[in-house]
Amino acid sequence: MCTILAWLGEHPRYPLIIAANRDEYEDRASSGPQVLSETPLVVGGRDDLAGGTWLAISERGFICAVANRKGAGAHDPSKRSRGALVFELARAQNVAGARLLIESHDARSYNPFILAAADAQGGFAAHGGARGLDVALLNGGAHAITNWDLDSDVAPKAVRAKSIARSFDPSRSGDPDELARRLHEILRDHAAGPGGLGGGLCVHRPESRYGTRSAWIVMVSARPDESRAYYIEGHPCDSELSDVTHLLRGTIGGGVKR
Repeated sequence: MCTILAWLGEHPRYPLIIAANRDEYEDRASSGPQVLSETPLVVGGRDDLAGGTWLAISERGFICAVANRKGAGAHDPSKRSRGALVFELARAQNVAGARLLIESHDARSYNPFILAAADAQGGFAAHGGARGLDVALLNGGAHAITNWDLDSDVAPKAVRAKSIARSFDPSRSGDPDELARRLHEILRDHAAGPGGLGGGLCVHRPESRYGTRSAWIVMVSARPDESRAYYIEGHPCDSELSDVTHLLRGTIGGGVKR
């Protein structure tokens, strides 16, 4: 996951809103939204190569998502799966439990990462790399995570993502479907430069078979049973938005209880 936008306390009905694009190589096998755990109920996509997930949503109204982190150490394919870490934390009781859990791990046993974990009350961004773990609080307001530190200004994409997040007012939409459509428009963002190198959130790099593979939009209510989830398979700029809230309800197609 290479762009994670978050709004905390910016909407009267949904105190946590996440809109996130996953950028990945086209030949890395993965599966779309599904139930990853029955108890507690955890929903997310699945990395079919290494296991785990890039974004997971718990029935408790708790979201975990991960992005690769640049400038924090070299990539080592022998290290543990960051996606497995996301899945492990998503099964925690709450944000405090997730923080205790990640602090019990040696961050250097994973390739460099930024992991965001939040619920309706708040959250944190955990930065892992060669120097170990650093945790920053996710306070109220708009935030952006790309492949650098939380709300970073070190690269064009980081600057653009933060500007987009801070200029977006989620409270303008009371209807969740309307809000999802507006967030979808954000995730379609392109910028000048080949393949999105100018900082666009929707990345196209066909020459290296790399780009935005999918996207999530999640709205967490103070009452978890009122939360909403939407998914986009493929580039957000040319793919449709699908309502997958039924997975959070433990139902199939919105009807039959599991």
